[in-house]
Amino acid sequence: MVASPRYSRNGMQSMTQTIDELAAAALSDAAVPGISYSVFGPDMNAGHALGFQGQGADHLPLTGAALYDLASLTKVVGTTTRLLQLLAAHKLHLTDTVGQYVGGCAAPELTIEQLMLHRSGLPADVAGTHGMNRAQLDTAVRSAQPHYTPGTVTEYSDLNYILLGRVIAAIDGSLAASVSSQVLRPLGMTSSGYNLQAPLARFVPTENRPERGGIVRGKAHDHKAYLMGGVSGHAGLFSNLDDLTIFTRAMTGLTKTPVLPPAVFKLLADHDVGGRTLGWRRWSHGQQYWHTGFTGTSIAFDRDKQTGFVCLTNRVYPTRTNRAFLAVRRQMLTAFFGQESEWQD
Repeated sequence: MVASPRYSRNGMQSMTQTIDELAAAALSDAAVPGISYSVFGPDMNAGHALGFQGQGADHLPLTGAALYDLASLTKVVGTTTRLLQLLAAHKLHLTDTVGQYVGGCAAPELTIEQLMLHRSGLPADVAGTHGMNRAQLDTAVRSAQPHYTPGTVTEYSDLNYILLGRVIAAIDGSLAASVSSQVLRPLGMTSSGYNLQAPLARFVPTENRPERGGIVRGKAHDHKAYLMGGVSGHAGLFSNLDDLTIFTRAMTGLTKTPVLPPAVFKLLADHDVGGRTLGWRRWSHGQQYWHTGFTGTSIAFDRDKQTGFVCLTNRVYPTRTNRAFLAVRRQMLTAFFGQESEWQD
């Protein structure tokens, strides 16, 4: 495989200008009320917080300190990073089964590799969660059966990462404490974590959920994570632009840290199936990785060019029916990577 050449200074400026224009258009077209994003590489580091948190009482200017519900970015920032650390340290193996760590599963034979690649065959989600309590959700997760032969079909599933979060808890004692002590704090991500304690106005609101009292702010938007007390392997983390830029710079290789040893990146490079590697999506067959969160968050990075792009919005505010930003985000990612993806969104 031939490594992608690094962006020239002019190429980097052209890419960031395109992203800037798309961000401005997203605001003027009311695709989102506000947007926080950073674009960086070896010779630049630009960050922006534009627009507002929302409307009416939520019409608060965005700042760099604004805290976002990461939704499924939890899977890669927290859960996948800790799993890769454990794999690199040989405290966990890709061939280990979920049944070795989590009791009562209907499919204990599923491997860590199958779960991380979203090739477990488990359903994409749990039906009817809004009518469940925590115990009922736990039963539904444990009783889930593959509807494809494991290892044959790639289907993104929250169930995979709920189970993987429980694997981490079985090894380390606590998912939240493990992600904090092994990933977030060592990287200097001091404004990130589960169930953050901060002034409510710092949290960017998500969706209007009448059954939860209206606009959700400072609590996990994802209902499964909410039922689980805000802590799960698939969702629940909160963070801000500065912290996620720190994280993504480390993932690009611009920042060297023992938190992410070389073995971590070899694991990512060695897996390429169904448009995915371990935890992350692939934009191409090179070292171009990305992931999104339902609330409107995304991270993308190119290890060959050592460039990164963090984009945070609350695109579900005040309702998920406004899907306009999804097309804008795709355009931003295409501009960042400099090519169309080899896989469908």
